[in-house]
Amino acid sequence: MSAAAVAIACGLGTALCFGTGDYLAQRVTRRHGWLAAVFGVQVAAAAILAVVALAWHGLPSAAPTTYATVAVIGVVNTLGVVGLFRAFEGGKLSLVSPIAGSMGAFSLGFAWLAGHAPPRLVVPGVVAVVVGIMCASVVVADRVADQGNESETRASPRAPTKLRRASGVGWALLSAVGFGWVFFMLGPSSELLGPAWVVFGLRLVAVAALLMLARAQRVSLPEQLGELREHSLGRLLAVATLDAGGMLSFAYGTSRGVVAGEIAVVAVLASSFPVVTIALACVRLREGLRWWQWLGVGGVVAGIAWISAWS
Repeated sequence: MSAAAVAIACGLGTALCFGTGDYLAQRVTRRHGWLAAVFGVQVAAAAILAVVALAWHGLPSAAPTTYATVAVIGVVNTLGVVGLFRAFEGGKLSLVSPIAGSMGAFSLGFAWLAGHAPPRLVVPGVVAVVVGIMCASVVVADRVADQGNESETRASPRAPTKLRRASGVGWALLSAVGFGWVFFMLGPSSELLGPAWVVFGLRLVAVAALLMLARAQRVSLPEQLGELREHSLGRLLAVATLDAGGMLSFAYGTSRGVVAGEIAVVAVLASSFPVVTIALACVRLREGLRWWQWLGVGGVVAGIAWISAWS
């Protein structure tokens, strides 16, 4: 398989994992709170990644500067994860998921500035994917509250609801910028240490940071995690597995001696995950797509085909 084909496969694999994980994560976040949900996912993902890393790479071995770089990436990644789950808790999935999905545009910008611009013939496909994501993600707000927030919406005045949705957008944008930079930096570090160990390191940093945050806020994590384990263990493990799989797919796709344009291609294709979320909502929740959403999905498919043909 060519390097371009691997980049495309990894980008699409990341999108499938993240899109499905977002669909499953919102219910966990709204039921148990963002801090317990984020912490539970990070711990479960770290356990999965430790096994994968040992089986794939063996014991880690790298220069101290590499570990320091991973730690810095881990801090920014934690901000991105917190932003994503806070957005899920306070905003509508159809609104915040596309904003978070713009991480690929930020990764593309960072890569372009660093001299990793995609080949010119690939640019039309990249544009088609980005525009398709935007079209497929636009929805018409319903007056009827979604199932997870129905009772809350009836009990709350309009102003607080608007404030929460605005906050959700801000958190989603923070997530997009954070993940955009993390994904730009992930490839070189993964090449030195191994994709699985790098992603495992990001999870360790997140666990440590969240523990300190919980202590500062005097939150009883054991109590919240007990409730999470009792009511949503299966969904939590599914989200953690998809989270680990998506990050591994992206890290591997950009760690094999990165050539110009590979980071951009993987990042843009990975950003199509809101389309996966919308498709799941259509199939599982029987939500119909508007005509412009179908055009958006078609644009994403056409863009992927174009990138595949010219990479």
